[in-house]
Amino acid sequence: MSFALPRPVLQTPRGPRYLPAEGEVNLRFDLSYSGHAFAGYQSQPHANTVQDTLRELWKIYRGEDPNLFGCSRLDAGVDANHFVLNFFTRAEGLADDDSMLRNLNGILHSRLGVPVSVERVSRAPGDFNARFDAHGKHYRYLLWYGFRQHAILTPRSWLVRCRNAPEDLDKVFSHFVGTHDFSAFRASDCTAKNTVRTIRSVKTWHHPRFNELTVVDFFGEGFLKNMIRNIVGAAVDCATGKMPPEALAQAFAHGTRGLNRGQCAPAHGLTLERVYYDEQEYKTHADGGVPFLLH
Repeated sequence: MSFALPRPVLQTPRGPRYLPAEGEVNLRFDLSYSGHAFAGYQSQPHANTVQDTLRELWKIYRGEDPNLFGCSRLDAGVDANHFVLNFFTRAEGLADDDSMLRNLNGILHSRLGVPVSVERVSRAPGDFNARFDAHGKHYRYLLWYGFRQHAILTPRSWLVRCRNAPEDLDKVFSHFVGTHDFSAFRASDCTAKNTVRTIRSVKTWHHPRFNELTVVDFFGEGFLKNMIRNIVGAAVDCATGKMPPEALAQAFAHGTRGLNRGQCAPAHGLTLERVYYDEQEYKTHADGGVPFLLH
């Protein structure tokens, strides 16, 4: 990773934490985006990604090509109601936060025409890092059961072809709570060296108006590539009888799902709802739940 200016760096167990060089500020963006328009967040060759779009945004606005430090690497098709990133930029001539917010969204929507919105711009402390400083994340997965459909909610959900939601879905998801080696539930091309993760809670609840919609809320410190989608797919298959109950225990024991792999739930049902930088707020929501929907 190269930078235009020399900058100090702190070595941490999770990797190098870069600091602003002289004359720079550490800028934080809180944003939302619709994942259907992108091949994921992380920059990749010959693909339209959120990271590349935001770098282009800053090139247009300030003529700089920054290195962006994102809170997560979301897959293609996954939405984000709350995504946080930070980067370093020249302090000289930088507009106030409200002016930047207005101008940046104007570029995103009118010039670039992308489903990305910057919701907040702020000057962060010099050592703030959107990835390393997160205490936890809230992901939400939507499942739709039954034959009646909703024009907005059903397309955002995994449409499971059975009449009613399984009654023991909560019980199945409880197997994933706690600290485990989740190597059996990551993508085949996942490059993470450490596959141990902690899920603080998994909560399921039904939409108060549409009984067909089951909401699954995951709270954890971090997740492997495709981990949540593989967990949801395996849980649904176990709850509906497509996978034997002992398959989950075998997967944890052997680090692979073998022949009883279960499905990888589709990406469009998954949303990153919230990234927490306040530890107590994270614990409160993870333990108490945040049952809220727009519809």
